[in-house]
Amino acid sequence: MKRKVLVLVALAALLAAPAAFAGDETRWINVHVTENSSNTNVEVHLPLNLVLTVLRNVDVENFHGGHVDLDLDEDMDINFPEIIAAVKDAPDGKFVTVTSDEADVNVHKQGGTLFVTVNQKEDEMAKVEVTVPLELMDALSFGEENTLDVAALLQSLDSLPNGDLVTVTSNEANVRVWIE
Repeated sequence: MKRKVLVLVALAALLAAPAAFAGDETRWINVHVTENSSNTNVEVHLPLNLVLTVLRNVDVENFHGGHVDLDLDEDMDINFPEIIAAVKDAPDGKFVTVTSDEADVNVHKQGGTLFVTVNQKEDEMAKVEVTVPLELMDALSFGEENTLDVAALLQSLDSLPNGDLVTVTSNEANVRVWIE
């Protein structure tokens, strides 16, 4: 009898294991900022679902329910969806290379990701690296009144692999934003 109970308990545990692990798929947004001059360190580690709930429930001047007003001049006519589609459909390669005394800028697309790198040569000597998986662009949703659905964009982070989205290193501060 004890053996049957142990087998049933073991079987129940095996059947419950996938459900237990499936519930542990919480994605996290992480931000780490270190300010060198004041020796200040800020670390933010938030579950994506918490961030989305907060965003969808904030209603302030230019931010309403997860949508930010882009505040574009009325004479500006920009077709964001068409521009995004063109970027996604463009072949891999170098798009922009700027070399100057002030900064070097590189924008290239490779393997479904858009990379933007800026190396500032003066003042803060900042290096900025932005990684934009092109699947994020699918989540860019623009409203008729020049609004951007930030909540939908962040929701799409849930489908991305773990990794860095933005890193900034400079004489004044270091910033890292990543998803896990």
